[in-house]
Amino acid sequence: MKKRTMVYALGCAMAVSLMAGTLTASAEGLKFGYTYWAASDFFSTIGDTLTELAEENGDEVIIVDAQQDQATQISIIEDFITQGVSAVFLNPVDRDGILPALELLNEAGIPIVNVDTAVADIDLVDSYVASDNYGAGVLCAEKLIELCPDGGEIAILDYPANSACLDRVEGFTDTIADYDFTIVAQQDAEGKPDPGLEKTQDILQANPDIVAVFGCNDQCAQGAYAAITEAGSDAIVLGVDGSPEGKEYIAEGGAFVATAAQSPKTIGQYSMETAYAILNGEEYETEIAVETFIIDASNVEDYLDGWQ
Repeated sequence: MKKRTMVYALGCAMAVSLMAGTLTASAEGLKFGYTYWAASDFFSTIGDTLTELAEENGDEVIIVDAQQDQATQISIIEDFITQGVSAVFLNPVDRDGILPALELLNEAGIPIVNVDTAVADIDLVDSYVASDNYGAGVLCAEKLIELCPDGGEIAILDYPANSACLDRVEGFTDTIADYDFTIVAQQDAEGKPDPGLEKTQDILQANPDIVAVFGCNDQCAQGAYAAITEAGSDAIVLGVDGSPEGKEYIAEGGAFVATAAQSPKTIGQYSMETAYAILNGEEYETEIAVETFIIDASNVEDYLDGWQ
């Protein structure tokens, strides 16, 4: 049974179970499919957690990277259906373009746990498990206000095809709306370092006095960090993820000053618990938001050992 309330779960990896009861599976062993938009240790960590929990029950998880290609991801899901998976964990390449695959899974009666980035039509999935992405943007905005109390010109690196990034940018812009900041540039950096570098280089040429760049994830923020360091700019960089690389940059004490940290381990845990609840005919949550928190110079030393 669906339980249509949003659950805000603390981001403590492998912590107290969200669901009533324990994880259970069939005696024969189940097969799950997990596909994500592009290679990163964030999604690998989710996959490792899913695999660990499945193997504890004698089950398996097939993990396939879509390599940032929508057609490839649809083909992956078609293959999952052919293999007879019991449920699919889906992180979409494109929130709109994934529609044909959702329809195929629905027709096949295969439950969908939408992970990290929402599909455009959330009614076509059984559950959505992700970080509180809007809240992550709020946290970065609050850190910006703290570090730049006089305001100034800022830039945003977004990724419009990704709903998580859209939510983060919305949380960020909503929070700074009443402060003396001017967004002089907002560019699609595709959530990757190289586009983040190139876009920030262009932004700096046109707007040399910017005081900050907000990256919708740590990967594009890393590109911004490289461009700012190369240019000798005084601008600061804020990202979202709490990635090992982002935390290392923060620890160095340079332009990369903060990241709103996610917990892929917790996301993986709740995703697998939800899948088992669906398959066991138990009550489950249709939306789960895992709380984020700020990592900066004051606490980064506590989080340098991989993903939280």
